[in-house]
Amino acid sequence: MYLVVRNYKRISGNRQILSNMINSEFVPLISKVKGFVDYYCLYPNDSGLVTISVFQDAQGANESVKLAADWVEKNLSDYFPDKPEIIAGEAFNKRHEKRKAA
Repeated sequence: MYLVVRNYKRISGNRQILSNMINSEFVPLISKVKGFVDYYCLYPNDSGLVTISVFQDAQGANESVKLAADWVEKNLSDYFPDKPEIIAGEAFNKRHEKRKAA
C-alpha cells in the first residue's frame, strides 16, 4: 500500500462548503484512479486540513498527487492560499481490524 498525505496548513472559507465540495466532486474523481483504496480528510486544528489517500501502488499514489494539485488549483484556490506539504511513501506494518457484525 502507498499513502499520500497532503497537509494544507491554512484554509479560508466555510468548512462545511469545502467538505461538501471535496466529498461530492473530488472523492468521485480520485476514486477512479487505478489502485485507489481509501481517502480521508480531517481538520487537525482551527486553520488547516489534512488529507490521506491510500493506493495499492506507487503509480496510483503519484497520479493522485497531480490530480489533486490540478483539481485544487481549478476549484479551491480561494480556500487554500498555500500549496500543501506532501508526504508520500510505501506503508508498512499494516494492521486492519476486522469487526464482528452486530
